[in-house]
Amino acid sequence: MSIHCYTPTTVSNHKRTCDAWISIHGNVYDITNFITVHPGGEEVLIEAAGTDATSCFDSIGHSDEAYKLMNDLKIGKLSSKDEHPGGEEVLLEQAGKDATEEFEDVGHSSDAREVMQKYKIGELIEEDKRQNKKPVKKPPPVSSSASGDDFSLWKSWLLPLTMGVLAIFVYRYFIAS
Repeated sequence: MSIHCYTPTTVSNHKRTCDAWISIHGNVYDITNFITVHPGGEEVLIEAAGTDATSCFDSIGHSDEAYKLMNDLKIGKLSSKDEHPGGEEVLLEQAGKDATEEFEDVGHSSDAREVMQKYKIGELIEEDKRQNKKPVKKPPPVSSSASGDDFSLWKSWLLPLTMGVLAIFVYRYFIAS
């Protein structure tokens, strides 16, 4: 599983008690649901929300249990720039195409959708949307004509039936006698 990268600016946008993130030692944590049960009190986390809390965290001297709890709250790592968690190859593969279907198939989070908005430069016009659609492969129509190239329903069951009757005839009159 890939780890998402968040910029300090993105972390700073999550500084409310109903939506709180912090970064510690280059990792990003969603502490929203942890604020009310923090052993050191809510105030410390509310004050640190949206910031790099490494120095505050290190000055306290947390237990091994605290480090285990942090693993459950980790949502990504801190980076100087937003990076795609699947790597740049995923983006390059979709370059120049309408990647809506692929984007939706992956099931991106609301955070991914927010990040995407900052890179949006415009919208496709309807004509371009139609041109970028993948061609749909339709099954060949079933034909009932008698031409030699067509595979008809008659041939699909008549030939096996004839072969079966012939096999029974050969077995009964030549082999079983």
